[in-house]
Amino acid sequence: MLKPERMQQVSIIVAKDQLPNLLGYAGSKRLFHLTEIEDDSIPEGAKRYEALELQAKSSTIKSRLTILTTALNVSEATFENLDAPVNNIDALTRFLDEETGKLEHLVRELEAAEGKLQTEKEQASELSRFLSGLENVGVSLDAIAGRGFLTSLVGEAGPETIPTLQKDLDRITQGNLIFAITNTSEETQTFLAIFPADFQDDAKQVTTALGAKLGPPWTGLPSDPKKAKEAIDLKLADLEKESKNLEETRTRIAREQGSRIIALGTLSEILDARTKALSGASTTEATLLLQAWIPEAKSSEIAQEISKASGGLANMFVERKNRNHSTEESAHAKGSEPPTLVKAPGWTQPLQSIVDNFGIPSYSETNPTPFMILTFPLIYGLMFGDIGEGLLFLAFGFFLLYLKRKKVKVFEIGQIFVNGAELVIMLGIGATIFGFVFGDIFGFEARQVLGINPIFSPTAGAFPTNPSVLPSTANLIIYMVFILFFGVAHYLSGLAISAYNKIRNKEYRHALLGPIAWAWFYAAFITAAVLVVQANFKFSVLLKNPLVIASVFIPMALMGYGEGGLHVMEAFIGAGSNTLSYLRIWALNLADFAVKFAFFTSFGIIGAVFGNILVMILEGLIVFVQTLRLHWVEWFGKFYEGTGHPFAPYQEPMSWIVPN
Repeated sequence: MLKPERMQQVSIIVAKDQLPNLLGYAGSKRLFHLTEIEDDSIPEGAKRYEALELQAKSSTIKSRLTILTTALNVSEATFENLDAPVNNIDALTRFLDEETGKLEHLVRELEAAEGKLQTEKEQASELSRFLSGLENVGVSLDAIAGRGFLTSLVGEAGPETIPTLQKDLDRITQGNLIFAITNTSEETQTFLAIFPADFQDDAKQVTTALGAKLGPPWTGLPSDPKKAKEAIDLKLADLEKESKNLEETRTRIAREQGSRIIALGTLSEILDARTKALSGASTTEATLLLQAWIPEAKSSEIAQEISKASGGLANMFVERKNRNHSTEESAHAKGSEPPTLVKAPGWTQPLQSIVDNFGIPSYSETNPTPFMILTFPLIYGLMFGDIGEGLLFLAFGFFLLYLKRKKVKVFEIGQIFVNGAELVIMLGIGATIFGFVFGDIFGFEARQVLGINPIFSPTAGAFPTNPSVLPSTANLIIYMVFILFFGVAHYLSGLAISAYNKIRNKEYRHALLGPIAWAWFYAAFITAAVLVVQANFKFSVLLKNPLVIASVFIPMALMGYGEGGLHVMEAFIGAGSNTLSYLRIWALNLADFAVKFAFFTSFGIIGAVFGNILVMILEGLIVFVQTLRLHWVEWFGKFYEGTGHPFAPYQEPMSWIVPN
């Protein structure tokens, strides 16, 4: 856990017809980090495998199935066992293309019918509104058209054509035109034009000449607007029934084809994974050559199982050994560096994720996660110690852990908390332990509520409830001093890990002139600062201690000689600023108690409840951010760069087949 697992680079030669079996095994074990074979490593007589066309087809099919899943709203369905040619990549590609095409044809027909129906509904609605207007003012259709009915033109035209079309129709109909846009898409607009039937022929000629596509008109309307509207409303009711029928058809298709779509989607993921695996391979007429990083400890076992899974038609060869701790490998391209595989208990994964978000551990540095198991909840508890709130955090953490183990899906932000359930539990433990240390429960004294005396209360006497009693800052000052020295210890631990990293990598000179000299300077600097503070900030006291002055400047000279002037400046500035940064622990602990105290004294029990809720939500997040900052900025900067790249194992959906 302190160091990534040792890796070994291997080459695997497999017969082409056994490739699916090999990849199926690799996908089930998730121990193969496939890499691209460099041109100078391709064996004589072989060539690079041309996988671009397959990748393009695979990606397209996967996207088409995603669109189908969304269009039919397929969420949960039983998995259909398809008779698919999973052992042949080309045949699987053709199979998925054909089966996806059949489903797309069903959906296209449905969407075409829905589009046509929607256009008819919009046109009928527009005409109904027009007839309502005539009915309200008591005007018959005869009065407008001079005959027993009006006529209409419906159709589609490009957005740039619509203004010209409306202008020409208005001219032809001598201003007796009702023109409306009933639907708009990216490329066309659907229009409805209502005018006296006498102008029908001329209007059609102009419309056609402008490139508009006409649909069937509404004809045969009664002259009475009320009766005409009733006829249109009946038509709308029929269209609504037809719309519901189409919705039922969509639901039926989703129900009947959902299992097939999910199965095809899984197959497309397998195809996608396999085509990507081939992108870095080389090939001969009968075989393929793959290259991968695997855990060194499992190399013998993997070699045997590869041969077994491929019927003896696959062999594994070791390419590079013991490259994981070489100081020279950082100069190589990332493709030749071993990926980082950190073996850690599952409950530490949220903390490991925090480390990985800063940077992936490399083989030349120590993984900070084991130390953070202690320091992260420790620092959080020092800022947020409260028995009641800590127990609530614990309860919330265990609830999140239950959701995580049951694989319950929640909203996007909530999923972040679910994924970090173990970390919430750790923070709850830290807050609860220091709640007992400080004797604080929801802002009240644990002595009064639980009969438990505090080990040390930083705020004791700082917020007297009796106006005649003067506030005492004695404990606050003691706690401040403790936090400063805690920061010194945390700072020095980072330098100690840095020295260990360099010594482990046999960089003895850099270890001595770097972190060891830095730690020496820092310890002397803190000693000098303590002497000055104890002497009431009289710097002359240092003149009486020349050994302390020498202890400050000698390591500075060593650092300047070994690491350069900028490094000395960084160490000097950081000695003060980084140490003082730890005072945020003291400040947030004080703020936590002060907020709850203020709400209680101002609003009583209701205020105490509201104050605790506010502190848990708002300050709880602030404290987390500050805990993260103290690790990432003040601590990681001493020993951790995170220059590795993640172990990305080849994997396939296991719901389709389980390899032998």
